[in-house]
Amino acid sequence: MMTKTEERLLAGLLKAIKMNSRGWIEAIEVVSEDGVPIAYESDDARFNAEYVAAATAAICGAISAVIELMNSRGYKRVSVELEDGRRVLIRQYRGYYVVCLTKPNPNMGFIEVLMETYLSK
Repeated sequence: MMTKTEERLLAGLLKAIKMNSRGWIEAIEVVSEDGVPIAYESDDARFNAEYVAAATAAICGAISAVIELMNSRGYKRVSVELEDGRRVLIRQYRGYYVVCLTKPNPNMGFIEVLMETYLSK
């Protein structure tokens, strides 16, 4: 069970990542491994944290199954390019998933460095 302090720390982490993204990140969320939304930041009021959390858990579960079939140890990140040029990025972080939606045609080098800086701690 997550404490309120841990939840506030994760919310602060998301706020810092989004604020320092120079506008490239549209939405970012922390999701538990079982698909429960923990915290999120979004520019779009239509962002549905519950749906994103459930989809993230399903995607990561499917990827883990494929990785096991390939006799590999695991993965660190997932990146999906959408038809409109946006990216969905999923990173593992301390037993959670951080899922991020970028604006169209983002500066991926900058976003990768930003995510690595904040999520490698």
